[in-house]
Amino acid sequence: MVGNPFVTYLDKFNVLSPNHSKIYDEYSHDTELEHSFEFTISTKIENHLKDIFSNNPHSVILTGNAGDGKTRLCRMIYDEFAEDRLESWPESGIVTVRYEKGTIKIVKDLSELKEDVIYNILLELQNYVYNQHADRTFFLIAANEGKLSKTLSRYNDLDFLRKQIMSRFDSHENNDNQLSVINLLDVTSSVYVEKVLREWNKEEYWRACEHCEKKTHCIIYLNHLRTSQPHVQQKIVDQYRLLDYLETHITLREMLIHMSYLLTGGYVCKDILEADHRHIDEHSKKVYYQNFYGVGIGEEAFSEMKALKIFRTLDPGTYSYFAIDDFIVNGDINGDKEIEELYNRVFDNDLDMEFDYFNKTIKFYREHSQEIDSSFLDDWMPRLRRKLYFELGEQKYFNTLKLLPFEYLEQYINLFDNKNAQNNIRKDLVNGLNRAFSRRFIQKSKSSFQLKVSNETLMIYGSFDKRRIDFSQELEREDLDHLPSKFFLVVENEVKLKINLSVFEYLMRLNSGGTHNILSQEVEILLNTFRNELIRISEPDEEVLEIYRLDRESGVYVEHELDE
Repeated sequence: MVGNPFVTYLDKFNVLSPNHSKIYDEYSHDTELEHSFEFTISTKIENHLKDIFSNNPHSVILTGNAGDGKTRLCRMIYDEFAEDRLESWPESGIVTVRYEKGTIKIVKDLSELKEDVIYNILLELQNYVYNQHADRTFFLIAANEGKLSKTLSRYNDLDFLRKQIMSRFDSHENNDNQLSVINLLDVTSSVYVEKVLREWNKEEYWRACEHCEKKTHCIIYLNHLRTSQPHVQQKIVDQYRLLDYLETHITLREMLIHMSYLLTGGYVCKDILEADHRHIDEHSKKVYYQNFYGVGIGEEAFSEMKALKIFRTLDPGTYSYFAIDDFIVNGDINGDKEIEELYNRVFDNDLDMEFDYFNKTIKFYREHSQEIDSSFLDDWMPRLRRKLYFELGEQKYFNTLKLLPFEYLEQYINLFDNKNAQNNIRKDLVNGLNRAFSRRFIQKSKSSFQLKVSNETLMIYGSFDKRRIDFSQELEREDLDHLPSKFFLVVENEVKLKINLSVFEYLMRLNSGGTHNILSQEVEILLNTFRNELIRISEPDEEVLEIYRLDRESGVYVEHELDE
């Protein structure tokens, strides 16, 4: 029996595999890693960099985390403009390309160099930028932002360059035709997931499995079949989109490792071909919707996979929603023919359902639930919620977003590219802010609305009506793959509050009467900073003291003026 070579390729991304280091650009290029499965993910940043050095050459600094692709981009520019291909990086980590527009000096990783070398490179870069690249020499530097900032702040004679770079860290809009700083942390994590899923699920890579006698008992092949379905792929992308909304960045490398584990569960063909019935039971638990959240994975691998740590907090398996839980337990005896057909379609008799075992288990649970231990609820219910979340293709009967830990996610999603919805949401957000500032249940405005800047002493420092409050969506980026994922509430065109999903959820819960003991402390730190900035620009009436007082009839706090 012969295995599938593509599964061997995927094993290169297994953090516990001895071949894992071969996924790193620094260590390998044009090796067996690519084999016959070489693929590229087309990115905006590649085209943007090519355009810079082709049409408007100037120096560029790439920042980001390890795994964001900085080294790969440096190699790509070398291969694009040099007469040869870069087979391996020199020990210095610096290569030079001479081309028709001048010379490009490429620094693979500034952080790997000794401090005196870093200083000399930055001093040289400063001279190029200051002299507007008169000698037609341009830098492409990959750097760690922290290390770069630390070095710049240490040397006074780099002050000009420090100011130039810091302004670009503040906003990519400050890039110009002398220096661009591009932070790959700004790439939204969801952009590449669908491309990878479509590529890795191409039928040509899985033809070796079609005639395998073990394919009906192969969890890797089952994961391929399931994640080839468009609605399942979309759910996987949606989960990564949640990270965009939460401003959580997953590197390209981390995403590839995660998607590989999603498909293989850490297995290779040898594990499947040599498995007996005991192994098959274990393999069935490595279905993709379990792998996505790292269910059952060892701590050693878990510590290496950042994506799993984050997605575990978003796991739909851990949240009970009665309508869905009832469907899982009783859907096949519902009495509604359509619901029963839906149940049988979702909870089929395949490998991940352990064939007949699940059907027998669910029937036994219904008949003897008081007489058995809690293993069904502990083991199966979270698993089946995950399965339902990913595999329910239509939402006619069940809204699977209810399985996620956000009450207002759907409303947040519907705000994008919807100006009317954005205008209408301002009032609810302002009411949430009024309650967040005062930490009291403030009465909602019945007609117009005002943002009241107060504190826990109930003193109101200033007011801003709706004409002075703007709510807008962030813009899409042209230079790299960044989807609009958050919004801004701007007061007086001066003080800005960034509203991601966490902040939105926090304020909307307060608006609807929720309490303050939800979500992260980071939200409150952000809101306190916003309030302090509003106090700074407020112009309170010196003759009138405005406070909140408790209205005992309604039980809420209302505005009250105290005259001198």
